[in-house]
Amino acid sequence: MIVTCPSCEAKYRVDAAALEARRGKVKCASCAHVWTVEDEALTLSQPVAAPDPAPAPEPVAEAAPEPAPSMRTRPHAAIRAREDAKRRNARLAAEGAGWLGVAACFTVLIAAAVVFRVDVVDVWPRTAGAYAAVGLEVNPHGVEIEDLAARFDTTTSAGTVAPTLIVSGALRNITGEDRAVPPLEAVAYDATGTVLYRWPVAVEAASLTTDTPTQFETALQNPPEGAVRVEVVVVG
Repeated sequence: MIVTCPSCEAKYRVDAAALEARRGKVKCASCAHVWTVEDEALTLSQPVAAPDPAPAPEPVAEAAPEPAPSMRTRPHAAIRAREDAKRRNARLAAEGAGWLGVAACFTVLIAAAVVFRVDVVDVWPRTAGAYAAVGLEVNPHGVEIEDLAARFDTTTSAGTVAPTLIVSGALRNITGEDRAVPPLEAVAYDATGTVLYRWPVAVEAASLTTDTPTQFETALQNPPEGAVRVEVVVVG
């Protein structure tokens, strides 16, 4: 007679007497499923195309090594393995996205620290040294002095003629937003670089805009003897 495994549908030709002796209990050699053949099935005998003269092996023989889980032989194990793989891949993807987010945040912070370094130094002056250590020039005042020029002239005051040093230039705002005019002073040096004299420089504008430079001019009567160079610097 022919019996069919209800789990994997494998078919076996078995001896009815041997099946009755085992009370209809059989084990599938393909998927290791164990089941009991119904009593009425014991009386069924289906002819086969070529009877084997040798006795058929009993279906209770030990199963071959269990194959890898598949939807045919182990449906539940295969589904669990597939779901575990999905969860593992999803966890790895989430961890990778998290690290990418952290790296992106650091990149944005570093870029902002470079672009707005003048503002950072305004708030924390000690950071100027850190910027200098990595080769980034920082202008802590946000102002550049351009077109500096000096010339000698004469002025008359109360009938007295005096030699006069006239210094002119322009202030450029490099911060990207209007800011107050910083205090300025002019410094006269001799040929060795020694400071001979300092005096404040007045600027008529109340604030520095970002569109055009602000002009300034200052004059010093009777400059010190030996003055060969002059510069204008931001005080503070």
